[in-house]
Amino acid sequence: MTEQGEISPTDESYSALLSRVAQLLAQAKRASARSVNSVMTVTYWEIGRRIVEHEQSGKARAAYGEALIDRLATDLAARFGKGFSQTNLK
Repeated sequence: MTEQGEISPTDESYSALLSRVAQLLAQAKRASARSVNSVMTVTYWEIGRRIVEHEQSGKARAAYGEALIDRLATDLAARFGKGFSQTNLK
């Protein structure tokens, strides 16, 4: 510390504090990304399940609903942006 109570950029205790705080933030970012990835995986699986249920209308099997996929891709992309192409929905 300097005489006026200011922290010197070379103060070892400050450097250690900064390092620990930066490490906490990095860990939080990684944990947050893992949580978001997990939630999005479950969400996409559920979207797929609902599409199949809609196409089958209670039947054991259904003809693949190309028109449904096209319409969903257009509407979802308009609402949520990238990531909802026909290929991604299939």
